Amino acid sequence: MVKRVAAIYDIHGNYLALNAVLKEMQRCNVDTIVIGGDLAWGPQPALVMKRIMALEGDVHFIKGNADREVGERYGVEQGLDESIAEINQWCADQLTESQLKFLNNLQKDVTLNIDGLGEVLFVHGSPRNDEEAIRKNTLEMEIKPMITSVKQDIIVCGHTHIHFDRTVHEKRIINAGSVGLQTAARGACWALLGPDVELRETEYNYQLAAEQIRQSGVPMASSFAEHVLNPPTVGP
Repeated sequence: MVKRVAAIYDIHGNYLALNAVLKEMQRCNVDTIVIGGDLAWGPQPALVMKRIMALEGDVHFIKGNADREVGERYGVEQGLDESIAEINQWCADQLTESQLKFLNNLQKDVTLNIDGLGEVLFVHGSPRNDEEAIRKNTLEMEIKPMITSVKQDIIVCGHTHIHFDRTVHEKRIINAGSVGLQTAARGACWALLGPDVELRETEYNYQLAAEQIRQSGVPMASSFAEHVLNPPTVGP
C-alpha cells in the first residue's frame, strides 16, 4: 500500500510547468508518482522527456493518445489534421531513439492500493480507450459502458484537461487536470491522493514559459504560447 500519490497528467511538453509541479510535490511528502500520459506532444518535448525519465523512486507511466501518435509518428495517413500531424513529426524529430522507445513502451493503465482510498485505477482517457473522454458534464448514461468492467471504486483519468471529482454509477471518477495545457485554470493542475483527494493548482512563470515556447521552433508556437498565457475556459 502506498501513502501519498501525485497524479500528473497531460504535461504536453511544458517544461516550466512540469518543474513547478515536481517542486511542489516534494513539499507534499509524495512517495509515488503516476504520470498519466500525453508527455511530449508540445513545445519542449526533449526537455520534458529527459526530466521525467530521470525521476527516481516509485514512478509509474501511462501511455496517452499523444504519446502513441508521437512515438509512432502518426500523420494524415492515420486520419489526423495536417497541423496535428506536423506537430507529431516535429516532436518525434526532437526526441532520441531511447526517448521514442520509452514512449512506445508505456503501459495502458496502472492500479495502486492507496492508503485511505483502497484500489485506484489510473487511465489516460477512459478505462476502454485512451481517446475516449470523460468530462465533468458527460452524461452518466454515456459513462456507464466505459466503466462497467472496472472493479475498482475509484478511477483517475485525464485527457480533457479540466479538474473534476464526481461519482457516476457508484464509481468515483477524478480528473487530474493538465500540467502543461491548462483549461479552466490558471496554474498547472494535478491531483494528490491519499488519504483524501486534493485537486491542486501550481503557479509557475507563465510569461517565461510563453517566451520559451515562442523560441522552441514548434509548429503553431504562437498558439501554444497564447494557451499558456490565457488558458481557455472550456475544454476541447
